[in-house]
Amino acid sequence: MVGRGTDNQEGAIPMKNLTKNNISPLDVLILQVLQGGATPDTANKELEQHGYVLSRENVKGRIEDLVKKGVILEHNNSADSKRDDKIKWILVDPSKLFDNQWYTFIKTQNPLFERRVIPYSEMYNNLVEISREYGIVTTIDVVQGEGQNYDFILRIVTNETGHFEEMVEKIRSLGWVHSVDSKPIHVLEGVGISKNNLTKVHMNYFYEPIKLPDFESYLKTIRQVYRTYDTYIKDEGSSKQKVVKKKSSEDAYDGEQHDK
Repeated sequence: MVGRGTDNQEGAIPMKNLTKNNISPLDVLILQVLQGGATPDTANKELEQHGYVLSRENVKGRIEDLVKKGVILEHNNSADSKRDDKIKWILVDPSKLFDNQWYTFIKTQNPLFERRVIPYSEMYNNLVEISREYGIVTTIDVVQGEGQNYDFILRIVTNETGHFEEMVEKIRSLGWVHSVDSKPIHVLEGVGISKNNLTKVHMNYFYEPIKLPDFESYLKTIRQVYRTYDTYIKDEGSSKQKVVKKKSSEDAYDGEQHDK
């Protein structure tokens, strides 16, 4: 690999790996250009714009290594894709790119602030603003209900613990926050036996952020709901018809008595 010189040497990308999974900054840059629409065949041209000259085969080999390492779980480009087909999306395993992952649990209090009760929507928007500022939050979930130990759950990924601690302190400073508690997320590691030898085992992180309902079960549920609904409507309609008929009979009887 040949790196082009830059006027500012501090701006050059070091090749030292940061995470325990040996993901180098260059790997992260490759993931970014792929996410930006490059193909395995054109990614090296995108890297040149950042001052790094690699052969096309070198970059394709690094992409294949990222797939083998389980960093890239899926992408839309396959062996049958044409050379100019862009990678429209990549799905990556965050546990391979970030050494630190947390669930942060936030308990709220609802003091009068400017003589009004703070709604959950405003609290949520406060968390969204902070999350966008720090760029390490992947999800914000709301858990409402009396007696809950927390009201918001944040999922956080980062390689900079100081950045994480700074964000947590900023959340604590919000007037409606009662407590903040963070728990680290661990990927299971241990020792296993392979061919009568002890080996280190690293469990793959189960990560499927894109979920679709199963068609058959969804259709079955919908039919059941509509069947129940249709039965209810028919029963209601039949009941109303009986009331109308009874009412008509009573009116007719009253008319006959009046005529007499």
